[in-house]
Amino acid sequence: MKSRVFFLWAVLILGGALAGYGGEWFTGSWQAEIGLSPQGPQAFSSFESTLDVGFRIEFAEFSSISDFIFDGWLWQEFDIMAGLGPVCFEGLILFDPQTSSFLYAQAIVSLLFEPLVFRMYGAFTGATLEDPINYGGVFEVYGELLNGLVTFQSLTYLGADLSEITFTAAATQTDSTLLTKTFLTDPTAAPASCAFSGQQITLTASAYGCAHLESVTSFSGTGFESEEIELAVGPLFGIPLIMTLNLLYETQSASYSFTPSLETDYGCLFLYTTLTGSGSVIEGIDIFGIKFQAAIGGATLTSISNLDTTQYVITRPKYGWIVESLDDALEDGDLFYPQEYWEVLALEVEVPPFGSGFSFAVETCFSTTDGLLFEWAESTMRVTLALGPFVSMSTGIAVDTDGFRKWTLSFRVAW
Repeated sequence: MKSRVFFLWAVLILGGALAGYGGEWFTGSWQAEIGLSPQGPQAFSSFESTLDVGFRIEFAEFSSISDFIFDGWLWQEFDIMAGLGPVCFEGLILFDPQTSSFLYAQAIVSLLFEPLVFRMYGAFTGATLEDPINYGGVFEVYGELLNGLVTFQSLTYLGADLSEITFTAAATQTDSTLLTKTFLTDPTAAPASCAFSGQQITLTASAYGCAHLESVTSFSGTGFESEEIELAVGPLFGIPLIMTLNLLYETQSASYSFTPSLETDYGCLFLYTTLTGSGSVIEGIDIFGIKFQAAIGGATLTSISNLDTTQYVITRPKYGWIVESLDDALEDGDLFYPQEYWEVLALEVEVPPFGSGFSFAVETCFSTTDGLLFEWAESTMRVTLALGPFVSMSTGIAVDTDGFRKWTLSFRVAW
């Protein structure tokens, strides 16, 4: 026991010495969270930890990101970023330590010539039992004109696209946010090749401070695929009313659709709505969500209501705290509350000095299936103590209809 304590103190002293002596060279952070289950068969219900260690020299920075959970070493990622004048390079490699296998690699080379930016994305995946090695790239040209009022983006797909690719680890701990890794370039969008597989041209323009136009033209490897035009106008008539019209034209499927939507954003109130009707005739407005958020001093009160739990869900704070359709949440990989939760009420309070003091957060969820008073489902409370920008500690509890469900202890150290 004494040797372990001595080793821990030695690590802390060495880490402090390195942070003080090589503060300009070494960067990183270590954060960990332990979950205790008072009513579970095991005392510890969850564990997750991320170690991010970086080394910076002149124009280049190297970093190693390691993720751990109860099952062991989950992911190992190596990143590199370098910039020299108008040229910038970003690269990463992802491994699965459990099987000692290579999973994914991505490289991005950027060349800046104002007002244009040229980028080349390249990525490939490792071979698995089901799929062979896959690779591809994307060439991008992006430009801004008239101080950003007009933007232009051209994406040329060469066996890949930028629809993102997600890797999910199989583990006994299913509630960890570390189980998935998402990256921008997806080489599995087409067979392994660097041949032309598609094109997307996006043009945006803003005028008069209240009108925004976006045009997206898509081509596949065989020809024209779709043309989508979105026009947003607002605020209108001196009130924060925003009207958004979407027009989608597809020739490959010989289909035509017109999907208007209406959004209002008045102060701290936001309504999630769609317009109902048949064809081009608008018959009414369907309100499926309401979000209220107000900040007073160091306190922020948030209320999110899902008025149609059969089709929509409320996403977690990390994913915007919005009401969106279940299909969109699953397609985008957004984590969300159980679908039967129709209301989330949250309060966050920060005690100054901000960033170096106490913060308290409480979150209460209401369901449509419990049949209890106010249909209460669960509540979570969390207290965080920040000792400057480099060290923070927090603890939280979760209580639901079955009682005291979880107690978490976490900390974060940055250097």
